[in-house]
Amino acid sequence: MMKRLSIIILSVGMILPIYAQKIYTLKECRELAMRNNVKIKDAKLGVSQALETEKNAFSKYLPTVTAGALYFQSNDYLMKKDFSLSASDQSKLGSVVSQLGLNPAALASLPSSYSFNMLKHGTMAQLMAMEPIYAGGQITNGNKLAKLQTDVKKLQIRQSEDEIASTTETYYNQLLTLYGKLKTIEKADAQLKRIHNDAENAYKAGLSTKKDMLTVELKQNELLGNRLKVENGIKLCKMVLAQYIGMNGEEVMIDTTLTNNIPEPSTYLVDHASALNNKVESQLLDKNVEANRLQTKLKKGALLPTLSVGAVGVYQNMMGSGQANVIGLATLSVPISGLWSDNHLVKHQKIAEQIARQDRDDNRQLLIIQMQSAYNDLDNSYKQILVARKSIEQSTENLRLNEDYYKAGTATMSDLLDAQTSNQQSLDKYTETVCNYLDCKTAYFIATGRDAE
Repeated sequence: MMKRLSIIILSVGMILPIYAQKIYTLKECRELAMRNNVKIKDAKLGVSQALETEKNAFSKYLPTVTAGALYFQSNDYLMKKDFSLSASDQSKLGSVVSQLGLNPAALASLPSSYSFNMLKHGTMAQLMAMEPIYAGGQITNGNKLAKLQTDVKKLQIRQSEDEIASTTETYYNQLLTLYGKLKTIEKADAQLKRIHNDAENAYKAGLSTKKDMLTVELKQNELLGNRLKVENGIKLCKMVLAQYIGMNGEEVMIDTTLTNNIPEPSTYLVDHASALNNKVESQLLDKNVEANRLQTKLKKGALLPTLSVGAVGVYQNMMGSGQANVIGLATLSVPISGLWSDNHLVKHQKIAEQIARQDRDDNRQLLIIQMQSAYNDLDNSYKQILVARKSIEQSTENLRLNEDYYKAGTATMSDLLDAQTSNQQSLDKYTETVCNYLDCKTAYFIATGRDAE
């Protein structure tokens, strides 16, 4: 019997590790979100699209080659001519024949009228290649603009990554906060059980009434209701986090350990003006100015002459015999009317470029303000942690004293339960402030153009 029991215990011990629940860290949740989030996938496809646009722009440097062929069949000849010889022409022709030593009588057998018919069917084919030599810089600037659009798409991926990192941590810390509340409830439950036991002993000893026991039991029931709310909140937060990181329908377990590593905000402080160049939004503002500058060049280029050279090969068969020709070409196009019409489009684009510069300068200042605001939030959250720690010390001591006073009969049950409630609230507040500090730290990192830790 003992041998069989040992085998069963050994088997269970071997199976349990296989089915152990995976514990996900914040870093792992972020990696899953980056890999599975639809916004990142869409942003990467956007880069692929931009690269294709870039390749298309580069193809403008290459010759433009066109080919064509034509075959025609007519119901009648396209060229027809009837003519006859007059008596004077026949006399002249007779003189020529005599001079050649031929018999003039042979003219009598020749017809005096003739018909010429040509081009009832035919074939033509051509192959033409044209290479742009000068196009007012439109091809070069078009390529630069396409490259810039690819850079913008890549920056937008980084922007999406920052948003996803921040949102993932928010969901993660919401769940961590709820687990912290659950731990506080379990601690409060142990406290109430101890208080209830003291009240019951006092009642049995005749030192208090049953009212104190009932008051504690009501508090325990209230705590049970709070536990149910927190547990339901945990279930919902798990679902939200799982959906966001691409594990929809699966139960995600996180590391519920609340960190004690709370450095002072000055540890993370950087020079905001210098950090501006690392900020994605700042780089996008620069790209917007550059894009408008290139658009201005393109508009100007459309007013300049366009020079192209090329060649065309032609093959034709119209009269029963084929013929091939190669023709060199050079084209010069000057947009004369554009000088007084499209010139207004150039001026319009120059104004757009100026607006982009002004917006960039203004928004760069707003970004610096945003960095300072994020640092202020981080500093405030750190100070809130210090206050919460002090509150825990005070409420814990207050609870201990009220328990002693109640046992000594110098404090009421109401005073004791108020002290217990204050202690529970201070523990919950500390968990909230730590998680808020972590959110604020990530927000400050992203605001200053750094990757979230």
